[in-house]
Amino acid sequence: MAYFGLEWTPQDQASSIGGPIEKVVAYIAGRTGGDPGHIARILVGEIEHLVATEPAQWMPGARDLLVAAQEAGVPTAIVSNSWRVLLDLLIRNIDSPVDLTVSSTEVHAPKPDPHPYLLACGQLGVKPQRTWVVEDSPTGVAAGLAAGCHVLAVGPAVAGISDPRLLHVDSLAQVRLESLGGDGPQDP
Repeated sequence: MAYFGLEWTPQDQASSIGGPIEKVVAYIAGRTGGDPGHIARILVGEIEHLVATEPAQWMPGARDLLVAAQEAGVPTAIVSNSWRVLLDLLIRNIDSPVDLTVSSTEVHAPKPDPHPYLLACGQLGVKPQRTWVVEDSPTGVAAGLAAGCHVLAVGPAVAGISDPRLLHVDSLAQVRLESLGGDGPQDP
């Protein structure tokens, strides 16, 4: 937005969180009147530069929850609407490995389609109904629920979503691994 002389607002963030990139580009084009191809080139270049050069910012409690899962032998994955190059840059920039990554490049349809989560479950050899996905966007929550997974929804962007398979928290710092049984939420 700064390129077009505009501010990135909370509404912009809410409209764009969770992507996919095509949705974000269309949103920015609609707001600025810019050419979508030009916006995509600028956006992709800037995002890749930032992810490659800036330290990754963990949500409070996220790294601890991931480490607890790894130590307990729970298969872990990052399932992202980001493209493969960006996801690989991110993985090189964090200090916690995961068993699998799935980007939008490997799926026939990105989130909110369930395919990214179903692909990850298949590759990890786990049943979706015994799986928890952690999401902070309505797009990701919809994908997780459509895949048949339990969803740990984090933050204000997903506060209004309701489903028996969904547990909403303000912060991952509130969650212990033991509270996430495969049969649904326990007391966090």
